[in-house]
Amino acid sequence: MKTTILATDAGFAGQTNQYCQNVGDYIIPLSLDTTKVANFKITNTYIQFIFNEQTGVQAFAHAFTDYKYQLHYGPSKALMGDIPKPPVYPTVLPTISLGNARAQFADMIQDCMKSANFTRDIGIILGFILSEAAEKEEEATPNLTGKLTTGGHPILHATKKIYQGYEVWKDSGDGKGYIKLGMSLYPDYTDVSPLPAIGIGVTWKYKVIYILKGEHCGNWSSEVVIGVFGLI
Repeated sequence: MKTTILATDAGFAGQTNQYCQNVGDYIIPLSLDTTKVANFKITNTYIQFIFNEQTGVQAFAHAFTDYKYQLHYGPSKALMGDIPKPPVYPTVLPTISLGNARAQFADMIQDCMKSANFTRDIGIILGFILSEAAEKEEEATPNLTGKLTTGGHPILHATKKIYQGYEVWKDSGDGKGYIKLGMSLYPDYTDVSPLPAIGIGVTWKYKVIYILKGEHCGNWSSEVVIGVFGLI
């Protein structure tokens, strides 16, 4: 039987969460080690926290880097705007887990499959065997990433595969939610929208979907969050 550990952060975090939510019903039937299961549940909780916080930290890092660039190079000598604010962690943090969560998950998968009671249906319930429908969905989901260009504008990237391109939607943080921004026929797409006012940092969010024969095809990508800063 083919097992799958998804490559994207969102996909992997979803898998580990699905496993931990359902594994309790199979500890006895599959003779799983209760201590290992408990430790992996700690890892999963930490995955959900760190993966979620990383988007805010990344947005702050982008904004702070642009702020530093303006302080260093200008070109304006006008008074700098306010320093971008870092994300605030909750008062009570989750328990720190062991590292290499992918290897941990692979080990948990092997423990399950060693049992004579293991079946394909159990693997699907636990999230590491994909149904035929899920495999097709995974193939049709853009693996979207993003970063800033030297000019401060976001650049998105997603492999085209067999598709014409992908449609880009953006949430500018103005309360209007996601609005269609454009379409890319190439793996890279640069958002040339006007940057925020001088010295102001904002968070822009993006998601994309493949286009085939002029129509949406497959699933929306995971959300990409990028912090942008108004250049002087």
